[in-house]
Amino acid sequence: MIGLKTVFLFVNALAFSAALSNIVDSLTANNATTLVNLIDQAGLTDTLKNKGPFTIFAPTNAAIGKVPAADLQALSGDANALQNVLLYHVVNGDIFSWDLRTGERLTSLNNHTIRVYSSGGKHYFNQALAVVEEIQASNGVIYLIDEVLNVPEGTIWDILNNPDYNLTEFANAAQHARLDSMFKQVSSTSRYTVFAPMNSAFQSLPTSLVNKILSSITYGRYIVDYHTHRGTLHASSLAKDGSVSTLHTGHVITISHDANTGEPLLNKLAHVVIQDIEAENGVVHVITHVLIPSSLAGIVG
Repeated sequence: MIGLKTVFLFVNALAFSAALSNIVDSLTANNATTLVNLIDQAGLTDTLKNKGPFTIFAPTNAAIGKVPAADLQALSGDANALQNVLLYHVVNGDIFSWDLRTGERLTSLNNHTIRVYSSGGKHYFNQALAVVEEIQASNGVIYLIDEVLNVPEGTIWDILNNPDYNLTEFANAAQHARLDSMFKQVSSTSRYTVFAPMNSAFQSLPTSLVNKILSSITYGRYIVDYHTHRGTLHASSLAKDGSVSTLHTGHVITISHDANTGEPLLNKLAHVVIQDIEAENGVVHVITHVLIPSSLAGIVG
C-alpha cells in the first residue's frame, strides 16, 4: 500500500518539474541565446525541449563569440557538422556537481569523451570552465561554460599526421622509435598529453642531431617520451608555474610564463602555439621548439 507521504512527495516532485522550463527555454533565459539559435539551425530544438533527461554543457554568448567569425559561419552553413559539435556538448542523464570527480570521463550523445577536472570547487569540462552550474530544467541540467568544446579529431596519431598542423616530423620520430602504436590506440584507460613540436622546430635543429635521433630507437624514444605526459592536461593545467611529468622516466618539463605576455613556456623555451587539440585518446598542444632531455646531452654537442 502506498502511503500518503509517498504520494505527497511524488505530487510535489511533479509540480516542481512542471514549474521548470525545458532546456531550450532555460538557455534563452540564461545568457545562451546564440547557442539556442545554433540548436535551432541544427534541427535539435524539439529534442532538447521534449526529450531527456540530458545534461548540457552550454557555451555562453561570450564563449561562442570567441570562435572566429569565418569558422562559425562555415559551421552554421553545414547542418551535419553543426549538429555534431552541439551533440558533443550533451550527455544523457542528470549530472549534478556532487556527481563530478576529477579524471572522470563522460560520454557525449555522439559517443565522444568529455573529461572532467575539479579544482578549488570549480569544474572544468575539457578546456572549458563552468561559470554557472546546475541550472535545473524540466528535462535536464545545464552548466554554462566559457569555451566551445572541441570535438575530438581522431586519435593522437591522426592529429600528428594532419597536414594542417605541420607535425609530421614528430610523427616520423615516433614511427622510427616504434611508438606510433601508443598514439593510435584508443582504450578505456590510456590517455596522453603530447607537446608536439612543429616541423619547423625539427628543421631548426642541426641535421646531424636529427639524423642521430632518427637512427637510434633509444634516442628516438627519449625524444618522443619526453614530449608525452600520461593523462590529459588541457591549457588550464598550464596556467601556473610548475612541472609536468613525462614518459621519459626521471625527466620533467618545467612550466613557466613569459614575463611580457603571460603565455606558458616549456623549459623556458617553447611557446604553445596551438592548444587543446582534442583527440579520442588524449590532447595535443603544438609547440615551437624540440625539447631536449638531459639524457641526450652526449649527442647534442
